[in-house]
Amino acid sequence: MRAQARLPLGFAAAYDGPVFGGIARVLAGNVLEGDSAVAGLPAFVYRPGRGSGPWPAIVLFPGVTRRGRSHPALRAIGRGLAAAGRLAIIVEPQGLPLGELTPTAREQARAAVEAVVSRPDVSGGRTALVGISGGATLALLCAADRSLRNRVSLVLALAPLNDVSEAIRYITTNVRRSGDMVMPFAPGDFFRLVIARSVISCLEPGDDRTALRSHLLALEDYGLEPLSGLRTWPRGGLGDPARAAVALLSNEEPGRFDGLFAALPDALRAGVEALSPLAVADEITAPVELVVARADKYIPLADATSFADACPTARLTILESLTHVVPTVSPTAVRDLARLDYVLVRLLAAS
Repeated sequence: MRAQARLPLGFAAAYDGPVFGGIARVLAGNVLEGDSAVAGLPAFVYRPGRGSGPWPAIVLFPGVTRRGRSHPALRAIGRGLAAAGRLAIIVEPQGLPLGELTPTAREQARAAVEAVVSRPDVSGGRTALVGISGGATLALLCAADRSLRNRVSLVLALAPLNDVSEAIRYITTNVRRSGDMVMPFAPGDFFRLVIARSVISCLEPGDDRTALRSHLLALEDYGLEPLSGLRTWPRGGLGDPARAAVALLSNEEPGRFDGLFAALPDALRAGVEALSPLAVADEITAPVELVVARADKYIPLADATSFADACPTARLTILESLTHVVPTVSPTAVRDLARLDYVLVRLLAAS
């Protein structure tokens, strides 16, 4: 009940309009916002306007967007959480704004959470985690980390990718596995580009990775056919690891996928597989609030249901009016807002 009572203040502060924002400032004080660094990563820190701490903490990881931690919607969430009495910290792991989900980003996210729970202004040595899209994938991976399991109070994961290897299958072949069957699924071209950038970024540093990564980063984020350049890439000058990665990303035949994935060098395949929360779902002990769209243009609903089945602490909330992470106006919007209210109340209460 206390969490529900605080939520309207959070919404008012997030909106920050002349009326509701002013009411929030009167009741909750002026949220203190600062540009900072956490574990060497760029961050924004939002402190409650009243009291001197320590406060319950919530770490937020942004999704794949060029604006990264500076996205206005994400900053509004940070402001709203602080008005609701939480220390909110938005952390931006390397490569995430560019659409690169990598083992380096995973390790940086883990280090950031470790740094936050050690802060003197954080109560109880614990924090909740909130992630959006690619940031939600990192949040789930942090919650499964052995060194952090007892330091995470709850994870709110909005539209995460839970199975990276399966995503590579459907961004290249337009089919996904469902048990012993294959089902059609054609994601948007932007998601194809994100997965391709992530796979190439998992290569060992060197000339091959530099050239391929530069090519993918030079493409328009929402351009058409982002994998076409890899299909015509001259492979003669590439080393074995890069050649195997390009062969995998260039393939369009479902029957060849398993063999090409198995042919990846062990280090590259392990790096890709280490980015899948599904592989460690049963190791997460904190409550998980998994919020996804019924019809996501990038990730099939089966990705979320598979994770929810494998994670004993997961609660799956499916929103009809959500398009990946963006709400839309629809007849189901009011009902979805009520469902989201329950999720946010549980976040505030658990934190």
